[in-house]
Amino acid sequence: MSYTDATDRTHTFYPVQPGSPHQPAYGILQDNSQATVAVVLGAIAICTGLLFLSPVAWWLGSQSLAEIDAAPGVYNNRGMAQAGRILGIVGTALMAAGLLFFVLMLTTFVAI
Repeated sequence: MSYTDATDRTHTFYPVQPGSPHQPAYGILQDNSQATVAVVLGAIAICTGLLFLSPVAWWLGSQSLAEIDAAPGVYNNRGMAQAGRILGIVGTALMAAGLLFFVLMLTTFVAI
């Protein structure tokens, strides 16, 4: 690692402080991988119509929100966890509405 002299104000070189397995290195926040998976599953579920993935996105988003809230200052993607949870809720509602519509149509045509 090369350091510059004190007159060079364009770069600041600080060595990264060591972390532990439970805490990242000082000053570096990490991403919660479950939050990313929740957003991806929620987006896939809504965009492709594979709505059976929505409850999984909702569950993963809720779990990652709980993890992020339990360890403040460790994770930096709380917004992704919220987005995954919301996409999961919307997809689950759409799936429930579709199932209700299917059951109503089935009972209507069977009754005729």
